[in-house]
Amino acid sequence: MSTPETPEEKPSDGQEPESTETEGQDSSPERLTWMQDTLEWGVKARPGKHGLTMRDINVGIYGDVPEESRDMSRKPRGAFPVPGVPRTDLYTLNHKVELWADNAVDLYEEAIQRRWMAHIDIPWETLGESIGDILEPLPEEVELATRQFCTELAQQASIETDVIGQWLHHMNYAYHEVKTFLATELFDSGRHYSAFRQRALANGGRLGLESPGHINRRILESRSGWTETALYLYILRGTLTLLLYRYGEAYAHYPAEKQLFRSCMQDKARHMAYGMAHLKYAVDEKGPDYALGLRRLMGGVERDLASEMKDPVLWEALAIYIAGSVDHIAEGMAEVKNLQRRYMEEYLTRMKWIGVDKTADNLDQDLAVYLGQRESSPA
Repeated sequence: MSTPETPEEKPSDGQEPESTETEGQDSSPERLTWMQDTLEWGVKARPGKHGLTMRDINVGIYGDVPEESRDMSRKPRGAFPVPGVPRTDLYTLNHKVELWADNAVDLYEEAIQRRWMAHIDIPWETLGESIGDILEPLPEEVELATRQFCTELAQQASIETDVIGQWLHHMNYAYHEVKTFLATELFDSGRHYSAFRQRALANGGRLGLESPGHINRRILESRSGWTETALYLYILRGTLTLLLYRYGEAYAHYPAEKQLFRSCMQDKARHMAYGMAHLKYAVDEKGPDYALGLRRLMGGVERDLASEMKDPVLWEALAIYIAGSVDHIAEGMAEVKNLQRRYMEEYLTRMKWIGVDKTADNLDQDLAVYLGQRESSPA
């Protein structure tokens, strides 16, 4: 005869028997399997003398830069791909040759280490304190010329900001070294825009006239590719901008101006370093036919540049800035002519360095005239 179940042994209606496993424990074999999904284990980046830089973490497959990438997601290079994730963009710059420069990774580090803030690092309180032994306030026409000079430079910086901004999202994330560097350049140009407006509006100031805009439009409306746009942005425009910064620093009237131009010059030299390296890389990789195409491309652009350089506003303002008075504008204009000559010489030199056969013989005739101008200059 069977023994009746005790109340403790009889299961309650509608209740499951107690589990023998510990409550809350997940015995599923799929638990945390994502931890195993990686393209490479065992990678260890080690800090260098400048800390843990972008170059330091380019180890293993994470440092492999592909010649082409068709990945249309925004995942970091080397991340494990998840099947079925829809693309988030349609990049148009998917080949290394279209944007690469070996120095971009180091230029990025330099940019973030040498960043400066115009409202703090420029001694604006020194406006009105002349450099050297001249203690008299500057003539009003010199202040007006300085404002015009700064207005033109602010406009150049704003164009650079817009140009880089409209190309960044076309660049594939496989080339993040270039994208991150160009992000710093975009920020630099925004800072230059703000700083030159600050100088123009400080000291009882105002903004001057806008530039003719021929080259601005060329750069902004360039659609041939990033390399072609870089040719305009760095060699055509950047060469002049860097020279203007140098002359601005050399002939500065106030400590604030000297520091402003010196800081901007440091940034612009870094921008030019990327631009030149990329253009040379692209020409070396694509060969002489591509170089010839770039030379021919510049033909029409040079005509626009020749027309823009005939506009007197920038040059007259710069001549007064250099001379320190309207009475000595002829002396200042002699230095301006020297700057124009140096601009054409450096333009030809940079074109030759990247592998484009641009010479005085095939330079636009109206621009070639500037090569004959020569005056002494301490800048």
